[in-house]
Amino acid sequence: MDVSRWETHTLLANESEREQKPMMSIIHYQLALAAAQQLEPLQGTRDEFEELLTIKVVSCHNLAAFWRNAGDSEYELKYLQLASEQVMALILQCPRKECDTFVESIGCCKSALIEFLKRHPNPIVAQQVENITVSSQCELIARFKLH
Repeated sequence: MDVSRWETHTLLANESEREQKPMMSIIHYQLALAAAQQLEPLQGTRDEFEELLTIKVVSCHNLAAFWRNAGDSEYELKYLQLASEQVMALILQCPRKECDTFVESIGCCKSALIEFLKRHPNPIVAQQVENITVSSQCELIARFKLH
């Protein structure tokens, strides 16, 4: 799996953010996500699936963080949801269901969603999740409508 295109765009996006060039940053983050979406596991090994999962989740979380910093919670949530979808799609492909990395990644996505809910515009929702600190308490998420 050749990840050089993904790495290049991710580094250029980070550099553009540091230089306060948001348009270039978002372009490169989007290109990095597109490159991640095109990656396919060649041998289907555990290491390859873990690397692919990490790349796809990181790409989504980079975009979610970009939109959070830009003050757009709607796009932030969309990319957090996409990260969760990436995890679920890869879990179905993995021949080893006991992989710790997949479980950790799901927790990562749930933790990001909890952090998003803590800033929810409805103060009742935000107050209900303000004390959740670990993703093992994520069953509360099901009670909330995010729209």
